[in-house]
Amino acid sequence: MKTILAAFLHKFRNEAHYEFMIVFRNLILKFPVVQSVVAALWTEFLSFLTQEEQFINAMRKSDYTTRIANADKRVDKTITGMSEAIRSFMHHFDPAMVAAAESLYNRFAAFGHISRKSYEEETAVVNLLIADLNSTAYSSKITTLGLSAWLTELQAAETEFDQLLAQRNVETAQKPQGEIGEIRKKIGVAYHTMIDRITAANTMDTAATYKPFIDELNAEIKYFNVHNAPSQAKKDLGAGDSCLVDTIEPQYYTGKAINPVPIAFYRESDKPTVELVFARDFSVSYKNNVETGTANVILHGKGEYKGKKTVSFNIIRQ
Repeated sequence: MKTILAAFLHKFRNEAHYEFMIVFRNLILKFPVVQSVVAALWTEFLSFLTQEEQFINAMRKSDYTTRIANADKRVDKTITGMSEAIRSFMHHFDPAMVAAAESLYNRFAAFGHISRKSYEEETAVVNLLIADLNSTAYSSKITTLGLSAWLTELQAAETEFDQLLAQRNVETAQKPQGEIGEIRKKIGVAYHTMIDRITAANTMDTAATYKPFIDELNAEIKYFNVHNAPSQAKKDLGAGDSCLVDTIEPQYYTGKAINPVPIAFYRESDKPTVELVFARDFSVSYKNNVETGTANVILHGKGEYKGKKTVSFNIIRQ
């Protein structure tokens, strides 16, 4: 006899919790025979689901959502402007200007497509970039190219973005969470009661009437559990081909260490591929990354990840 898997509802984030309940509702509607079993609870369940929907919509329409998006655009626009300015200096008649531009260009390129990253990942990467540009290795080059005002603007834009993100997180963690918590408790009780009714009906059934419904529900439960309640066991970057790293474009020789930050992903069988976050999921070290030829970057697992993965890139002369 088919049994219904346990859904780790308490570990689901608000959006995921709501999405799972929508999936559950739609499956009930898809199988009228199941809907008849839970008919006595159906109206109450839909009422709680409507309340959860209203809260989720309120969160999505929060003033912080628009302000954070605008602040993010300001950061992206500034980075794009700086990158284009640096690129233009690579064609300057003064060799010193060209050298400074090439060094800065390679540093920007090392961080990959910043605008494509999630908010949390982007803010970590941009702050690392700002720290680099303020370091002794790059500050003189910023001055040489006259980009100090650009750097000041980037710092201001990122500070605004960081503050808004922190304020939103504080706001979300306060009273509204209590409200959504109560709604989640109510809908959770309704869900489990409905599951108990379906399980009881399935136990008495000899014609496998409920099997198609249970198969589909279990598939959804597995999906949501994997995405929202990951295993605490560390995942190994060095295990087979689990760690995938985007090809690192050839880097121009500068006479100094070149340190590109790779874009990496982690893949497990039967699970979606996830992008790894630099400084949270992995750190990097380098070998042979000064002279022209083949250089190596080694990814070292952090947080939920362990092990290491080595990839190569080429250093070339322009």
